Amino acid sequence: MKEILFLIILWLVSLLSHAQVSDEKAIEQAAIDYMESYYESNTSQMERAVHEEVAKRHVVEREGFQLIKNMGYTELVSLTKLDGKKWSKEKDQPLRVAVKILDIDGNIASIKALTNQYNFYDYMHLAKIDGQWKIINVLWDSRKENKN
Repeated sequence: MKEILFLIILWLVSLLSHAQVSDEKAIEQAAIDYMESYYESNTSQMERAVHEEVAKRHVVEREGFQLIKNMGYTELVSLTKLDGKKWSKEKDQPLRVAVKILDIDGNIASIKALTNQYNFYDYMHLAKIDGQWKIINVLWDSRKENKN
């Protein structure tokens, strides 16, 4: 009886571990789709990555005031149509996206993403909705020389 219970527990742990790896890959792919879509001017890739209720924010300073610049789904998808390569830093290099998963808890996740082509980084919140990981929130800023 102990052997059967041990095998059941082992099987359950294996299933949970496999689900975690699948979620990590799907979360990473959503972030890559988001970054690549801008670089490649691919609106369908952006639409696949973000939820229709996405909010992208950035703190800007104007005339001594700090303001929050907001962007939603329509603006994000529309900006994807622009030539993102014209603002790239290393035009002779392919786009590389680095994704660091900070936390996954059930159907929500938090990550940090950056590329070799742009001088900014994004903190993103994702949610698993109808079995797909979608970006819900993005908070971004420009990279400083001493940041990685």
